[in-house]
Amino acid sequence: MTEATIPFDSKPIPLPADTPRDVRAWLVRIDLAAPLDGPAYTVLHASERARAARFLRHEDAARFVTMRCALRHVLAAETGRDAASLLLNADENGRPHLSQPDAPDFNLSHSGAYGLIAVSHARRVGVDIETARADFHWRELSPMVLAERDRREIEAMPEAARSGGFFDCWTAKEAVLKAHGAGIGGTAVPMHGFSVLPRNGAGFAITREAGAFDAVALAAPAGYAAALAWSE
Repeated sequence: MTEATIPFDSKPIPLPADTPRDVRAWLVRIDLAAPLDGPAYTVLHASERARAARFLRHEDAARFVTMRCALRHVLAAETGRDAASLLLNADENGRPHLSQPDAPDFNLSHSGAYGLIAVSHARRVGVDIETARADFHWRELSPMVLAERDRREIEAMPEAARSGGFFDCWTAKEAVLKAHGAGIGGTAVPMHGFSVLPRNGAGFAITREAGAFDAVALAAPAGYAAALAWSE
């Protein structure tokens, strides 16, 4: 398979050894101040340009167009087609997909100045990246995010590690739900209804409780937490 060449600050992410070989992921750095009319953005569809124009804040538009352009270049490399010609649609849950035979499954996420893209030709994938602020009041969200086992594991950590443990758990669950297709907070698989903790010995969060899905924590830039999930 041809490796994607993305005209942005991006790089493939080394994945844990037990990740299926057909799953690949990229980290994209987003320039939040970049102008939105550069040559790298010519691959965008008219509907994508119109959507970008509706954002009130420039940085939100920059995240959208950068990640959509990067996704198009990844999918072009995966399918052997022109990035601008790809037809991207969304299902009833808002999950994007590529409208062509034998298209790979893919998912993307962004937060702050970074984004993630995952692709597989053999299974469903999901990714999530979150800004992990040290002053974030994670306990306010814990009833909606944590299963009882998750809560026990995080509370058993040293105080300084608990916020990081929460973000690892949260991103893993979001990645699982995005791979599943239920969407964030979907009623079919509520986030607090399954557990991704404790981690295994390699330091990765693993789950099989939201269906036949696994999830791993990814190495993320400082101040961020990230995760990848895939179906069996």
